[in-house]
Amino acid sequence: MKVFISSNAKLDLSETVKYIADDNPGAARDWLKDIEDSIKKLASFPNPGRIVPEYSDDHIREIIKGQHRIVYRINLDDETIYIIAVHHSKRHLP
Repeated sequence: MKVFISSNAKLDLSETVKYIADDNPGAARDWLKDIEDSIKKLASFPNPGRIVPEYSDDHIREIIKGQHRIVYRINLDDETIYIIAVHHSKRHLP
């Protein structure tokens, strides 16, 4: 499957990296690498995540990485995965 990251998810990543880097640039790099590795794994294994409770849709899933949620939508028709959001678990989904 191909993986695409939405502009909103890219903004989430950028803002989180900046926030972490203010205190610890090395931790920001490590966090980003961990998130990117998890996203890459979705191409081969798209169903490890749980169904997102807020949406109750089998095609919208999430992976929890520490205190962050990687929310994605699986489209079986064109074999793609769309990363919708990457944000802190205390934030509400739109």
